[in-house]
Amino acid sequence: MIRKNVSLDEAHLQKLQPLLEKNGGNLSAAIREVIDRVSPDPESPRTPEETAGDLKNSKSSEVREQLIQSGECIMISQETMKWLVKNSAGRLMDEDVVHELLNPYLLTTVSRLKEFLNRSSKTAGWKIDVSCSFRGEVEPESFTMDFVGGDRDFRELLVEAVCIFLSRWMDLDVEALHRKSNSITVYLRHFIRHDTQDISTGVRKHFGAKDLLYREIERKPDFWVTLAELYQKFNYQRVNLDKNLFEALVAGKLPDITKYFELKADRSLREIPLSELLPLFKYLVVASQLVNDVEIYTEKGKEQIKIRHDYSEESVILTLIQLFSNVFNAGWHSFSVNYVSELIIFDFSLPDTSERDAVKVSSGLDLE
Repeated sequence: MIRKNVSLDEAHLQKLQPLLEKNGGNLSAAIREVIDRVSPDPESPRTPEETAGDLKNSKSSEVREQLIQSGECIMISQETMKWLVKNSAGRLMDEDVVHELLNPYLLTTVSRLKEFLNRSSKTAGWKIDVSCSFRGEVEPESFTMDFVGGDRDFRELLVEAVCIFLSRWMDLDVEALHRKSNSITVYLRHFIRHDTQDISTGVRKHFGAKDLLYREIERKPDFWVTLAELYQKFNYQRVNLDKNLFEALVAGKLPDITKYFELKADRSLREIPLSELLPLFKYLVVASQLVNDVEIYTEKGKEQIKIRHDYSEESVILTLIQLFSNVFNAGWHSFSVNYVSELIIFDFSLPDTSERDAVKVSSGLDLE
């Protein structure tokens, strides 16, 4: 046996720590194992580069094994991952979960974040390559990030976590997402934050469309489960009414529903153009289940609404017409109304006029 003296500093010993633990603290045995790993078999046709790749994979495996043994990470099947991603789609990831992955005190620039993601991808076996396109400047007002490779479902989770992190700590919002079979491109732009705790509009749009629903169900699960059961049992033939509106109807009065439109739009009806009011009308009226469906036509000069219902009492139909007419009257929009059987038509394609007493109703209906 040939003995040689080898000098090692603390950094080298730290790198050897996994092998030292494996060999019971025997430094000589740890070094021999390193040599065996990096030295190709004389009878093997493998190249030094292939052998180095094996060593790199072995190191990654050891890191993953340590993470699993420490309880910091667990292994789950791909089908389980797909189920988790599918059933949490539309819900925003909690910030403490994001911070478990991305430390805001260490990752203070987009460049550092990119380097961390690529380093973590190699270590943890994500197989996702992250790149940025800054178009000249180092980190300009707008740029793109590409996430290529890896498992599709984990890639979705990682992109969401990164976008929430960028929104919360770097005031970067998502303008658009472009998904391909093996990649996701994120288009980002700086925005002015008004509330330090609020999630940016783009992040909420692309990742949190159902976030409010999930959180409300968690807050009052018994109420929402019961409500869902009732709607399902009665085939959604139920009406969702505000208490004040219900009270007015029971008392034989005509309720004022204009306030609901103004609350949703956050401005008065006179400030809402017809092109915006018609989609808002459909959104609120269909959600209330007062009618079955609302078709809107927003082409300039040919605006129209077709309301489909299944009421048979004419007095109920006339009350509905009056309710809806009050909304458009409050917005100073000229229109005519026709109804037949289970259809109500509001036609706004009248000649322009600034007169308040313009023709409002045709077919002999007097709704004033």
